[in-house]
Amino acid sequence: MTTTLNKPLSVALREATARAHEHAENSAFMQRLLSGELNKSAVADLAGQLWFVYGALENAVRSVATTPIAGAVADPRLERRQALEADLKILVGENWSEEIRILPATTAYTARLEKIVSQPVEVVAHHYVRYLGDISGGQVIAARLGAHYGVPPEALNFYDFTSIGKIPPYRTGYRERVDSLELNVEQREAMLSEAERAFNFNSAIFAELGRLY
Repeated sequence: MTTTLNKPLSVALREATARAHEHAENSAFMQRLLSGELNKSAVADLAGQLWFVYGALENAVRSVATTPIAGAVADPRLERRQALEADLKILVGENWSEEIRILPATTAYTARLEKIVSQPVEVVAHHYVRYLGDISGGQVIAARLGAHYGVPPEALNFYDFTSIGKIPPYRTGYRERVDSLELNVEQREAMLSEAERAFNFNSAIFAELGRLY
């Protein structure tokens, strides 16, 4: 992968991942889920897979949070695992942890996150893909899940980012912090490559969920 070094890193990330991002966003599973064609069980199954992903992601972020690279974006207010646990208690029941099962695609994703646990550049790539996507589209997704499937707000904590304040300025500040990272050429390429990989992992999870529905 080659990139124009004079571009801000956030722009390079967006451009390098555009195709993979579109593929994930337009997956059949997400399209059907957000158009109301599935059911509340599909909402629960997605939340269950995300619980595994965020367990691995947040462990990785905490492990490198004191480094200059990861420290620029690490923010405990973004963490989603506890929010997902609150959602799963309602969507699945008090015994949710005994009910959910990790899918092979999710296993592959978490294995990658565990492998890069001490690599700030790669961890930030996954942080960018997941959290920036969450704060950008979360409110719209929550509204649709509530409208289509009657999911109550107390089961949609995953999509609630009120703790970070207004989303547009936070998102702008996030991109500015990414742009401020001092990366050499090799690190920059590694981040772009890993971000594309992150989108592909998400697409694989959506594809597998799609086969269940």
